[in-house]
Amino acid sequence: MIVLRRFAVIPIILLCLLVPVVAHPMDLALIVHPDNKTNDLSSRDLSRIFKQEKKHWPDHQKILLIMQEDGTFEKNVFVKKVYKLSPNELKRFWLAKILDGQILSFPKTLGSSEVIKRFVSQIPSAIAYVDVTVVDSSIKVLSIDGKRPGDAGYYLSHE
Repeated sequence: MIVLRRFAVIPIILLCLLVPVVAHPMDLALIVHPDNKTNDLSSRDLSRIFKQEKKHWPDHQKILLIMQEDGTFEKNVFVKKVYKLSPNELKRFWLAKILDGQILSFPKTLGSSEVIKRFVSQIPSAIAYVDVTVVDSSIKVLSIDGKRPGDAGYYLSHE
């Protein structure tokens, strides 16, 4: 009888192990300091900012890009959506900009959405992307093409 109970528990344990693996849509939030006057970016301007083709906010402050570390889910989604490059191609992209004298160094990189959120909440000129679940009132979430995280067709949605 005890042996049968153990075997009955195995499918339940296996099911519990598989449930977290099921993919759920996750949106990235594009964030800035709460005092930033920008509320919406076009997907084109988002791309131009993160490729450092557009380097200043409308108030003429220099934009400070903050990126996630390599290998994070958030960075992989962002690079695919915004840069349309692989991680190795992105490194070559930045290196070419440095060698051409267009930029002085790679963008600032931080380790997690929570750390990035805290950093952006302190730096008025910063812009970054984070897992939408860390968003709180310490930062402002920008809409992209008029859509916000959770809206159908949101640009930084991972499906």
